[in-house]
Amino acid sequence: MTEVEHESHGGAAETRPEPLLMVPIATALVQYDGRILHWSDDARALLGYTAEEAVGAPAAQLLAGPEHRAEVLELFERILAGESWSGVFPVRHQAGHYVNLEFRTHPVTGPDGLPLVLAVASDVTALRRVQADLAVLDGFFTQSPVGMAVYDDQLRFVRLNEALARINGVPVTDHLGRKVTEILPGINAAEIEGVMRHVLATGEPVLDARSHGRTTADPGHEHAWSASYFRLEDPPGRVLGVSSTIVDVTGRYLAESRAARAQERLTLLVDATASIGTTLDLHRTARELAEAMVPRVADLSGVFALERLVTGDADDTDSSITRVRRLALASTDPTYPNEFLPVDAVYTIDPGSAYARAMTTGRTVVVPSWDLPPLTHDMRVESLQGYWGGRSRSVRITPLTARGTVLGMVVYSRRGERESFAEADITLGDELASRAAVAIDNARLYTREREAAEDRRRALDAAQTATERLALLNEASSRIGTSLDLARTAEELVEVVIPRFADFVTVDLLDAVLQGEESPTVPAFGSATMRAVAVGELGPGGTLTGAADPVGGTSQSAQLYAQSLRSGRSILVAEVDRESLARIVASPDRIQPALDAGMHSYLMVPLLARGRVLGGAEFMRLRNPESFTAADVALAEELAARAAVAIDNARLYRRERDTALTLQRSLLPQRVHNPPGLEIAYRYLPASQLSEVGGDWFDVVPLSCGRVALVVGDVTGHGLRAAATMGQLRTVARTLITLDMDPARVLRRLDEAAEIAGEGAGEGQYATCVCVVLDPVERACTAACAGHVPPVISAPDGSIQVLDLPPGAPLGVGGVPFESVEFALPEHGLLVLCTDGLIERRDRDLDAGLDLLRETVAAQRDGGLERSCDAVLASLVTGSREDDIAVIMARSRPIGPDRIATLALTGDRAMVGHARRFARRTLADWGLTALTDQTELLTSELITNALVHAGAPTQLRLFRNQALTVEVADVDSHAPKLRRALEDDEGGRGIHLVNELAHRWGSRATRLGKVVWFELELPLGVPD
Repeated sequence: MTEVEHESHGGAAETRPEPLLMVPIATALVQYDGRILHWSDDARALLGYTAEEAVGAPAAQLLAGPEHRAEVLELFERILAGESWSGVFPVRHQAGHYVNLEFRTHPVTGPDGLPLVLAVASDVTALRRVQADLAVLDGFFTQSPVGMAVYDDQLRFVRLNEALARINGVPVTDHLGRKVTEILPGINAAEIEGVMRHVLATGEPVLDARSHGRTTADPGHEHAWSASYFRLEDPPGRVLGVSSTIVDVTGRYLAESRAARAQERLTLLVDATASIGTTLDLHRTARELAEAMVPRVADLSGVFALERLVTGDADDTDSSITRVRRLALASTDPTYPNEFLPVDAVYTIDPGSAYARAMTTGRTVVVPSWDLPPLTHDMRVESLQGYWGGRSRSVRITPLTARGTVLGMVVYSRRGERESFAEADITLGDELASRAAVAIDNARLYTREREAAEDRRRALDAAQTATERLALLNEASSRIGTSLDLARTAEELVEVVIPRFADFVTVDLLDAVLQGEESPTVPAFGSATMRAVAVGELGPGGTLTGAADPVGGTSQSAQLYAQSLRSGRSILVAEVDRESLARIVASPDRIQPALDAGMHSYLMVPLLARGRVLGGAEFMRLRNPESFTAADVALAEELAARAAVAIDNARLYRRERDTALTLQRSLLPQRVHNPPGLEIAYRYLPASQLSEVGGDWFDVVPLSCGRVALVVGDVTGHGLRAAATMGQLRTVARTLITLDMDPARVLRRLDEAAEIAGEGAGEGQYATCVCVVLDPVERACTAACAGHVPPVISAPDGSIQVLDLPPGAPLGVGGVPFESVEFALPEHGLLVLCTDGLIERRDRDLDAGLDLLRETVAAQRDGGLERSCDAVLASLVTGSREDDIAVIMARSRPIGPDRIATLALTGDRAMVGHARRFARRTLADWGLTALTDQTELLTSELITNALVHAGAPTQLRLFRNQALTVEVADVDSHAPKLRRALEDDEGGRGIHLVNELAHRWGSRATRLGKVVWFELELPLGVPD
């Protein structure tokens, strides 16, 4: 930005910016045919057209709209004819909108003599804004009531307003071209110019810079001002000078000065009174009062106490005789005749004297020094008057009154040319006397009570460390017990107390506590078995750490240690020596290392929680020279109590968790047998150590005819209640499934059981579940779901399918129907059931976990099923677990003739005989000839029963697994009934015979009818 200098009245130059140069100014040159010859950069900035786009283009077509084009061409012809034109005209921007520009046009002649038009334009809006801003700025500068000034880079006044001229008392014209030091010699002008030079050099603004002094505007009074300075720069960054605003803050300055003086007096009073009464010694307190008076208040001060109060003679009640004892004397003059005024001298007070009047009335008495006779008869009045410097000064006699009793008096005065007592001095003197009176009264009351005085001293000493102890306890409350881990809690106690309380710390627990006993006890005699859980020592080297029991190691406690555990009380050995170490350490070989390490103080604190002793914490000081005290014992007991509660919480939590985990594991399948045609693998992972046991469960229920039911469920919540509910639901589910119920019916019954369990617990208890009944021979599956994660099916070709089951509602909600879905499991296909703990985490939602499960299962086409289970867990389980995890995998396998044999019976007229021979031959091939007769008999009974009561049997099938299973299928859906035949009945004994001879038998419905089956136990020695 350019500046134009104008001469002021004083000869200095003022700079004022030209408004036109503060906004872009576009120039263009148009030849006689209307085409653009020149296009400036500012023209591009205003209208968006580059020089390449504008030069050579017809100006009217490029810049004027159709509605203005005729007017533009007419105006152009007039300008070419020599007419100058200026005004505002809308011009089209490259973006399509119009910009109002203020034009100045000039006809010119080109080098070849052809007429040209020079156009100069600027944005009307920007120009008006700059003009308005300058007008506002100029008005603000001239009309502001605050002093304002502008200085050049030599710190000379360039411009200032009338407000500042009035403040300085110098006309505006006399300021211009001169510095502050020249204009205002009566203020701290050099300091002001130093501040402005700093602003000029660094560019950092300075706010509220204070100046004070006197100006010609008010030469009789001192004023104070607050000024703010900032540097002035032009847009390219050239430094022009400094600007300032100045406000008269005299009123605030005076108020601050008064407040500072009051604060100074208050500080003096606090310091002086704090030095009085620091002890309970009568003479010391009196001496402190005299020293506080001199020289702050007086040049001479004497403190006296009533003799009967000093001696404690309560029988001296003769009010006509008053005796005082001088307890202290202080003077600023070393030549004062102190030898005539000894401390502890006793004087009798004249009842008519000023001394007696002050102590009788309880008010300060002021008398001239020449009118006050000395208490001692050894000093002449002439000598005392000579000391006062030949002039009489006021002597103040202030009674020492505390708790309504006059204890004595303090006499003080000033000498020489020192000013008389001011009101503040009198107030300070009275306050000091009042404070001293209370202290002297305290000293009087407790002078003969030495034991009480010692207790008070110890209390004062203890108070000095109260803040540190409180801080340590506060820190301990937030740092001890952050987890439910026994060892970590003990380590936190060690970390808190080292080095602020002790240099070496051990924490040991009774071994019974770590073994999980319900009520650990300390032996009544001898030592206790302890296990070290935490050890800490200040500094490198670890001299004592190497001699102590290692963390995790067990040992027999020392004599003193066991004594503390049995009594439940702390034991302090303030000063440790070799003899006491023999009782402290567990073995003699540790005595010398303890002495070498410098152990000099020992404290044993039992860990007590809920009335039980859990262990103990030993605190020892090596480098800290202070011995443990009774206060340290109290602090250590508080720290140990907090740690003990946290340790007991961890112990109880671990016990409950172990109990719940044991209950949970006992309710889960202990062993799973693979039925023919099916390989099953499973995994169960309880929640991590930091989480409670959950209610996840799984079950593999063997059914008749080689079928199997796979169940996975998850009870909401954690802990014993969840585990108990899980056990109830698992038992009910297993019972219902063995009744050959459809999975949907099983879930409906489980829903009712969950509702009843929730009512008994007092609040809702819900569970999710998925149940799949699988026939490995037909590879047919029936599944139903109750709000659980759906099963995943993997085909041999690697394709993955998440089974689309009706989701249902969690068990316990009630009133929601469940549906069964039938599907086929491909040969060598894999079926995966799991709980949400496998796929869901805080940082991973359910869908993402399910996708990861699909990817992992798809990759498990090779290798055994156990390895596939491990791979799934390795991929989806990372870090700590917040929930239990249950996984079942089932892979279909071909069933060989050594496990199953089938005979069709449809249309066979001699089916009974054929069936008996088929059974005999099959059992011979399987090595089960011992079961031939029994099998033939029962098979013929089932076929005969089907012929008589069920129309016709359709198929005979034999299974070999943990038992021999024989089933006969027919087309009737009615289950056979067991009834007792009468003696004259010819039939009705077949099913009764099956019930008597078979290990177990039953029937189940099928889509085409039913199947009646029986099982026979395999002979001993025959492999499954």
